[in-house]
Amino acid sequence: MAGFVNKYPYTDFHELNADYLLERLKSVEEQIADIEESIKEELSEWLKEQLAPYEETLENLIKEVNDLAEETEQTLASYDQKITDFINSVNDELASIRMELINSIQAVNDLTDLKIEQNNIYLLNEITENVGDLFVVQNPFTGEIVTIQSMIDYLSAFHITDAITYTEMASRALTYNQFNALNITYTDLTLHGDSLYN
Repeated sequence: MAGFVNKYPYTDFHELNADYLLERLKSVEEQIADIEESIKEELSEWLKEQLAPYEETLENLIKEVNDLAEETEQTLASYDQKITDFINSVNDELASIRMELINSIQAVNDLTDLKIEQNNIYLLNEITENVGDLFVVQNPFTGEIVTIQSMIDYLSAFHITDAITYTEMASRALTYNQFNALNITYTDLTLHGDSLYN
């Protein structure tokens, strides 16, 4: 018996046509895919057509933004350099001022030390001249009552070149009578003992 050739499947179970259903579903899927692809292409073309007048403007805006960003970076770099230069300049100026202060302080200290030294010399001279005349002492060599300054002057005059030591006196072995016969004072003995004590 020959098989049935039908355009559409029947559900009478005499001819099961699952292949037809699958083929038909596949066909519908392909049609849907084609429609979807066609819509995407048309939509893409439409968007390009709609955006075309704005592309140049958009590119110009992007370029302007990029140029502005680059200019901003250069400006910031320039300000950074100016700030660095300013900081370095301030630090150099501060270092110079500090050195000037140190030198000025040292000069003031040196001047103060010099003035103190000069004042000390002045005070010492004043004390020597004035106080020396206020107080008196007895000169043990002459027995006179003299001022301290006169006593200092008297003692300063001793530059004994003809003195005699105790060892030399002992070696000369003069007796008391011989020493008394020399008829010299203790001052004479102190100043000229080497010549007189013989």
